[in-house]
Amino acid sequence: MIKFSVARLDKEPIELQGTEPAGFLELASDDVYAASSGVDYDLRVSRVSGGALVSGSCRTVISGECGRCLDRVEREISAGEIEFFVDLARAPEEVDISEDIRSELLLELPMILLCREDCRGLCPVCGKNLNRGKCSCTVSPGGALAWGELDRLELDGKKNKKGGNDPCLK
Repeated sequence: MIKFSVARLDKEPIELQGTEPAGFLELASDDVYAASSGVDYDLRVSRVSGGALVSGSCRTVISGECGRCLDRVEREISAGEIEFFVDLARAPEEVDISEDIRSELLLELPMILLCREDCRGLCPVCGKNLNRGKCSCTVSPGGALAWGELDRLELDGKKNKKGGNDPCLK
């Protein structure tokens, strides 16, 4: 838990540095990501009118599967410019800012974890990892094979002229 003392803050700014365990992020075991290391933080808490200003940074390493090629990936994420206000009007003697720091770091999680920005992914026909070389498929992805199956669908027992059942094409 990341806490600071209000009484101490009245006397001087507080430097908070340390590491929280990987479980600090509370990522469920079925999430796309897992925390691979603890959460390092370097924060400064200063007294300001009516409260406290928390500023600093935090970082951790996450791991998971690449969203395109499914290779294992480890990536550092960091919240480098944290800055938020804590109202001390009704604050207890110690203020826990763990949830605020956790939220700042979770906002930095990528929508899709990639092994690299130019990841080529998997061939949709044979499943080969295209980062490791070309596949030997003769049908181009998204070509005749992909649409051919849709053209053979029969809905309500009717087919259109192209083999499908789109009433707009009849």
